[in-house]
Amino acid sequence: MKLAYSIPNLDELSLEDLDRYLGILSAIGYDGAETSVCYGDKVDREAVKKLLEKHNIKLSGLRSGAIYDKAGLRFTSPDPEIRRKAVDTLKKLIDLAGFFGCDILLGRIQGLLEPGEDLAQAKKYIVDCLRESSEYAGKYGIYIHYEPINRFEMNYNHTTKEMIEFTKYINSGINHEVRLLMDVFHMMLEDFSIPGAFVRSRELIGHVHFADSTRDQTRGVPGSGVMNFKEYIDVLDAMGYNGWIAMEVGLQDPDYEWGAKTSFNYISTLIELCKRAQ
Repeated sequence: MKLAYSIPNLDELSLEDLDRYLGILSAIGYDGAETSVCYGDKVDREAVKKLLEKHNIKLSGLRSGAIYDKAGLRFTSPDPEIRRKAVDTLKKLIDLAGFFGCDILLGRIQGLLEPGEDLAQAKKYIVDCLRESSEYAGKYGIYIHYEPINRFEMNYNHTTKEMIEFTKYINSGINHEVRLLMDVFHMMLEDFSIPGAFVRSRELIGHVHFADSTRDQTRGVPGSGVMNFKEYIDVLDAMGYNGWIAMEVGLQDPDYEWGAKTSFNYISTLIELCKRAQ
């Protein structure tokens, strides 16, 4: 299992700031950095590549939520022009991900349903958009990882169970499959058992997000809340998962370095304990 930590949006970072963030993560011992991008064609890919090579850091994935949050584009829009723009903007992000050899992380680009919009019709739009996008990703040999999102952030597609069924249906009509992004924060709010959800999703799981939670905070560093990360790592290891575990926690400076280091020390220790127990 490879560890990554979030950095701010790549298409908004200066190269100087990117150099600083990657330096922090490299010094701590991370394998990867994870970021969000809205406009993939606005990233100086060659300059970013040089900085990644300088610090021996890979991109663990490119999150696509900014396409909805910043550009206002969504797969579920009743307007076909907006759906077309959403797919075309995502394809530019896929081009960028293909250059870096990393995958696409997708959830919020589905978009919140507006009052009066029909869920069944909206899901048909998602199917069409995702099938086209996944086939496009296939030409680079990369994957789209589709995320169940909790009820407080999205008004449909919440549980692992329903997302497994929906993703299998999407995959039934394409040659290049969509995989699942499993985020323990969303799983805590929607699934009866996080280990059970991992096991049920084992044939589709492609990417994992870790963040802790307490009654007073959300998306804290692992080890600061109620999550049983040792149990999650044991289950993932037993399943043979060898992909990315990315920490999707708060990015507030000046606590960034502390959060990255604390997360790494805690999770890497648990992974080592899992290895010793074998």
